[in-house]
Amino acid sequence: MSKVKALIVPACTDLNRGDQALVWEAAYLIQNSFGENCEIGIVDYGNSDEDRHKQSKQTRSAGFKIFRNIIENPKRVIKNTGVHDSRWTVIQAGVQALIDFVKHFILLMLPYKPVFNMFFKNKEYLESFSFLKESDCIVVKGGGFLHTYGKLGDLYYLWFGLYYLLLAIRLKKKIIFLPNSVGPITGISNRTFVRYILSRVDKLYVREGISLEYLKSIGVFNSELAFDLGYYSKEKDTLRHETKKVISNTLNVKKIGITVRPYRFPHSSDPIERYENYISSIAEYCNKNSDCEFYFIVQVQGPSKHETDLIAISDVISKLEMSVSYKIVDGDFDYKDLMTVYKGLDFLIGTRFHSVIFSQVMGVPSMAIAYGGNKSKGIMEDIGLGEYVVAIEEINFETLNIMMANLQNNADEYKNKLDLAKARIRLERVKVIEELKEIIK
Repeated sequence: MSKVKALIVPACTDLNRGDQALVWEAAYLIQNSFGENCEIGIVDYGNSDEDRHKQSKQTRSAGFKIFRNIIENPKRVIKNTGVHDSRWTVIQAGVQALIDFVKHFILLMLPYKPVFNMFFKNKEYLESFSFLKESDCIVVKGGGFLHTYGKLGDLYYLWFGLYYLLLAIRLKKKIIFLPNSVGPITGISNRTFVRYILSRVDKLYVREGISLEYLKSIGVFNSELAFDLGYYSKEKDTLRHETKKVISNTLNVKKIGITVRPYRFPHSSDPIERYENYISSIAEYCNKNSDCEFYFIVQVQGPSKHETDLIAISDVISKLEMSVSYKIVDGDFDYKDLMTVYKGLDFLIGTRFHSVIFSQVMGVPSMAIAYGGNKSKGIMEDIGLGEYVVAIEEINFETLNIMMANLQNNADEYKNKLDLAKARIRLERVKVIEELKEIIK
């Protein structure tokens, strides 16, 4: 058998350790499927050379081959981005999006190197296109990017996220769609577009039952369940000195990790009040449980300014009383390093759902604050832990306090359910590897 070439899309984002895990674990799956008889490329992400370097530095250091993304964010033309976009920046990005659409549509119709060279002059782009054309398969990393909520740019967002699959269909490449959450998708045209593409995928996995049923409801019947790739993660064999000393060894003190995010409550009529309630609920829990040690863990540092967890962490800390013992965990950690950090906790309150997954892999009972899409609720229900999920729109101190008390009182039962899930995960990973071999063969 000739060497198998696989391109992992849509992008690599080292600053989001959950997304990083999904990309790396996708690569490990392919490597385990084909051993040395494979060559893997990973698409980068970023709006500038400096940004792309930050986004893929750890992935390059891990030995993976990175290729320049030919599907770039139209916001790259905006020089000074902030948390909120001005009307002028929206217009700039909109014009660039239109230009990009025309170029990519022509390339889709005429996917040949001379046509490609007309629009993409940089040598790095040509290397990416050449690897794509030589690839046996396009592999979509796991995650949850396929959802829309009725915004003006939803169809372009889907085009932007699924373009590599359109190109793969045009070039008659195999497509492997690793476990994602899908939905909700508003709008007939949006659902038709998604149905057209996903129905043509050679292997389509979803990571929880809610998405499986949703896809059936919009006419996609070729999907099957598989665990989120984060559950395949392992900490490093050789631990970094910094990670081993992050969590204190104080005896008889509960160590509770917390991940929060600067969520904007995009579907709420009062987003500022909702965000304030979310932050205040976390702070009040810390204030009323000051006999514990709290660790605010930065799971996501980017890619954009409004995504960094430090914004929300700072908002929580501003409301803490002097009696609360806390530490901010931030640094140049990859997701495997963070797993070692989570291992030292007793419990976790996780808004970033991959912080919940990493903690569960390390045997730490965790509750999830769910936002956007199906992932948190669906995955926790599938492993029998649905009672430890609260929607971010519904959170308050009383609910948080009761749920955490139940988590602590039922920690042994929780861990038993994790052990059962881990046994299923080990068997499933072997099954997925065999299925990938069959698809490529």
